[in-house]
Amino acid sequence: MTLIFVALLALSWTGLSLAVLAMVMKKVSPPRQAAWRAFGLALVFNTISAWYATPGEPLPTVLLILICHALLLPPLLLAARREEQRGRPPI
Repeated sequence: MTLIFVALLALSWTGLSLAVLAMVMKKVSPPRQAAWRAFGLALVFNTISAWYATPGEPLPTVLLILICHALLLPPLLLAARREEQRGRPPI
């Protein structure tokens, strides 16, 4: 049961960080490019921090981070595509 809660926490944290990063990066680039940049940046930093957070067994933690990012990439790209179709409002 604890493993399920940890996985849900990782998924929610990943979703929040991806959404905030994409929103911030959208100010300097188009939505789809901002989504990919946010994905890459979050993946790198979350993977590195997960690797150092569990010095004995880093592989399961890193796999959890990778799975969470892979699950959230399609909705993030769909939202970026919808925003591009709607038109980007001026900053």
